[in-house]
Amino acid sequence: MVRTTVKNVFSVDLEDWYQGLEIDMAAWGAYPSRIEAGLDILLDLLDKAGVQATFFVLGWQAERAPHIVPRLAARGHEIASHGYSHRFVYQQGPVEFRADLRRSVRLLETQSGGPVIGYRAPFFSITADAQWALDIMLEEGILYDSSVFPTHNYRYGIPNADRRPGWVRTPSGGRLFEVPLSTVRLPTSGSRMGVNVPLGGGGYFRLYPYALTRAFSDHLCVREGGGLVFYVHPWEFDTQQPHIKLPRWLPQVTHYHRLDTTADKVRRLLADFEFVTMREAFAPHLAEVVAR
Repeated sequence: MVRTTVKNVFSVDLEDWYQGLEIDMAAWGAYPSRIEAGLDILLDLLDKAGVQATFFVLGWQAERAPHIVPRLAARGHEIASHGYSHRFVYQQGPVEFRADLRRSVRLLETQSGGPVIGYRAPFFSITADAQWALDIMLEEGILYDSSVFPTHNYRYGIPNADRRPGWVRTPSGGRLFEVPLSTVRLPTSGSRMGVNVPLGGGGYFRLYPYALTRAFSDHLCVREGGGLVFYVHPWEFDTQQPHIKLPRWLPQVTHYHRLDTTADKVRRLLADFEFVTMREAFAPHLAEVVAR
C-alpha cells in the first residue's frame, strides 16, 4: 500500500564509486569510470515507479560526462549541487568552499538549462564547526541545503540539530531552508532525550533488513507526521565495481557492504511510499525566498 499522507523526498548523490572512498581528487584518474552502470539501474527503477528525484551532482563528474545532466533534466529530475571536488567542507576554508560551490553551480546550470537552488555537502560535512558555509551558500544563491545529518558518525553529524526540514539561522543571521536526512528518535536507558537513529539511505539502508526500514519509515511518517528524506548513490547499484584495499577498514566496510541488496530494496521502497523532488516538496517555503 502506498503512503500518501506526507511528501517524501527521493534524492541521489551522483558520484562514481571511487569518489565515495575518501580518495583524493588528484588520484581519481587512476580508476575506471563506472558511473553509467549503477545509474542505468537506478533510472530504470525510477522510471517504472514514475518518480522524479533530486540529483545532487558532483561537478567534476558532470564535467567529464557532460551528457548525464541533460539526460536527467530531460526526465524531469531536479539538478542540485554536490560541490565540485567532493572534499569535506570542514577541510576547506571559506575561500576554497566558495570557489568549489560556484564552479559546480555554474557548470550544472549550463548543462541543465535551469537554475540550481539546492546543495548537499560531500559526506554530509556541514558539521557544527563548518556552519560558516551556510552564509556562503546564501551569498551564492542557494535556497536550500541538505547537508545536516542529525546523528553521530565518524565523518559527519550534528546530533542535536533539528530533525525536521525548516528554516535555520546562519552564523551571520541569515535564513536558509535546511532539509536534514531522516532519523527516528528511539528511547535509550538513562537518557530522556533518546538517540537519533539514521534512516535516510546509504549504508544504513543496505545494513538494515527492509522490514526495519519500512517500520522506521512508518513511524516517521505516521506517528511523527514527518516526511522521509531518502538518498542513494549510483554506485550502490553496481555490484561489479572494483574492490580496493583502503588504509582504514570502516569506510571499506560501509562502502561495499550488501551492494547486492540495493536494487531490490529500492524497488520495494518505491512501491511502498510516494516520492517527489525537494523543489516540489518544499516549494511553498522556497517561494517565500523568491518573492522577497
